[in-house]
Amino acid sequence: MDLLHLNALSETLYLKANTMNSSNFKKKILDKLNTVLKPRRFKKNQNIFSFSNKDLTYYICVQSRGDSTNDVLKTTVNIEIASSKLTYLDDISIPGYLQRHFVKNIGDYSELKQDKWWTIDNEATAISAEQEIADIITTKVLPEMDELKTTSDLAGLWQKHVSPGLTQYQSKEYLSLLRMTK
Repeated sequence: MDLLHLNALSETLYLKANTMNSSNFKKKILDKLNTVLKPRRFKKNQNIFSFSNKDLTYYICVQSRGDSTNDVLKTTVNIEIASSKLTYLDDISIPGYLQRHFVKNIGDYSELKQDKWWTIDNEATAISAEQEIADIITTKVLPEMDELKTTSDLAGLWQKHVSPGLTQYQSKEYLSLLRMTK
């Protein structure tokens, strides 16, 4: 190979190595969340951060939309809580590790109260998204999780007809299961 071809090849390899793509964008978001959540004893497994206090397990899940491409990431964050007590009591066909008793999209923490998705296609939008996500997690999500420490705290929400991610029927069923154990 002559010098001209080597130079063109090295430029192509350099651009590939230093160009942001969907995977890099997602990694930046996950790394930022890891710095926020690790001190709170959350463990990272791929795109899911989780922490358990033995009664409740808290999940913060970074989700990519199916129409993301190699160059454009469309992503959101879901906040979920599972009660080990209800998982044990609930005799349904869904495996326990898939059961959730509280589900919100990060957009539920905004004034609009609707799903929030970020479209990331360059370094600037990646930095903006990771900062916005980290801010919402720090200022709104974690304080709410701090208020929901037990299955009884979740039941308190359902008694007020607040049941994020559940139908009214489901929340009534869960309250009924809990009353039977008393």
